[in-house]
Amino acid sequence: MSELQSLLNLSKELIQIAGIAISFLGLLAIFYWQYFPAIRLVWRCQLNENNHFPLLGTMKACWDSKWPFKPSIFEKQMRLWLELRLFCPKPVKKPSWKFDPKKGCYDLVKDPYYQKNLDDWKQVIRSKFGVLKIKENEPVIEVKDAFRINNKIVKEGIKRYLLEVSNSIDKKAVLLCKVKINEGYLLPLDLLAGLMSHFDEDWDPIIASYSQMAARSLSPLQMAIFDLWLLWGPSVPVCCCDQWTGAITLQYGFGDENNSIRVRFEDKNLLAELRKSVELRTTTAYPALHVSITGQLWPPSSFSNLEFCSAQHELFNPDREDFILNYNSHTVIGNPIGSHLFYTAYVWALFVVGRETKPVFDEIRKDPWLKIIPFFEHANIVDESTYEWAKMQLAHKVLTFVKNSDRFELDPSAAPLKLWYVCALDDSGCGHNIEVKPKGVAIRTVIEGLIENDTFKDLKQRIVTDDSSFSEVLSGCHLSEMISDFFKDIENRYDNG
Repeated sequence: MSELQSLLNLSKELIQIAGIAISFLGLLAIFYWQYFPAIRLVWRCQLNENNHFPLLGTMKACWDSKWPFKPSIFEKQMRLWLELRLFCPKPVKKPSWKFDPKKGCYDLVKDPYYQKNLDDWKQVIRSKFGVLKIKENEPVIEVKDAFRINNKIVKEGIKRYLLEVSNSIDKKAVLLCKVKINEGYLLPLDLLAGLMSHFDEDWDPIIASYSQMAARSLSPLQMAIFDLWLLWGPSVPVCCCDQWTGAITLQYGFGDENNSIRVRFEDKNLLAELRKSVELRTTTAYPALHVSITGQLWPPSSFSNLEFCSAQHELFNPDREDFILNYNSHTVIGNPIGSHLFYTAYVWALFVVGRETKPVFDEIRKDPWLKIIPFFEHANIVDESTYEWAKMQLAHKVLTFVKNSDRFELDPSAAPLKLWYVCALDDSGCGHNIEVKPKGVAIRTVIEGLIENDTFKDLKQRIVTDDSSFSEVLSGCHLSEMISDFFKDIENRYDNG
């Protein structure tokens, strides 16, 4: 009996141990499925060249997000903790080299401002995270301007974060937080994809194919000017034609058009507000609203052909885009009377170039970049005096080019060059009005006025400004398609050797 009792007691103990083990495994499974994905997300997002073993950062994220310790809230707060650091990255040390004459060599000098910047960052990050955790408030992260969104470290961090979210938490991979950009200019323009946006990818094919493209074009000068125009990427005006039907994006930037992000919206309230601002002011500067703006930052994986108008063809190719801001709200920032604003962009006009006879339409449609020439000035377009100066400079550049073009001809016996105007920064060239028209004199009108000057009267027959033969291919509403085709042609030639 004693042996049987011992066996029974042993069985009970084994059952208890098994129960404890099963309970522990159950708790472990719950932890793994409910809490581990968020912990793993933080861990992986911190695995970069500056933080190979991010144990302390992950533990800090868990500690900051620990209460209330519920799976859904914990995951949300861990993601908020990460997203805040994506838009407000930790300061990095910026050591420099200084020559030591006594040693006769360079010494590494520590960044004297790093510790102060780090202390300030910690204080800001703590207060902002406390605000984001409040359940009653929608999480919004504030940044100073568009530079903070376009910063390479920030963009790469956001991409890495969304990829990890897609792999471990949510296939749709969107940011939980909205973003409020506190200062910038909203303009009725669309920035076409320039070479600078993908510098390392685009320039090899452009340079490698330049000789071949120059030989096929009207002249090496014409091809070089076209490539230079695409260096930063020009902006085209938003038009009233059918190409702009549906959701569109406006340009919102700070400092320069190339430091801008796209703001997507479906109603026309923003355009109406821009038109109203033009009516209420006397300045002839390019229309712009000085605003702070709030929206959801979307990655390229959110794009689809149904979400954008046909004119913004570049958005159908997410590989050439980083993010867009889906519009939520904005606040106008007042400017003191007489203040001078600053936002630079290309002031440009596009022409088809030929000789005695106008190029045929099919020839232009096939390879338009071989027969077009853009003229441009980089200028502050939101200040009246600088914008008007740039338009006049541009007009002089067009006429001076035509007047002196014979000096750059490879064949002295060639017929003189002739230009056919197509479109400009303030004119879509498709026959419809642009959505928000500046109050000043149009670029085409400035060129026409200068032709009447005695210095340029003999060029009147060589600069045609009232011909719309090529609008179907080269109007501002179709330039995005043309440039996309140009990149494809270059890439094909580059890939085929």
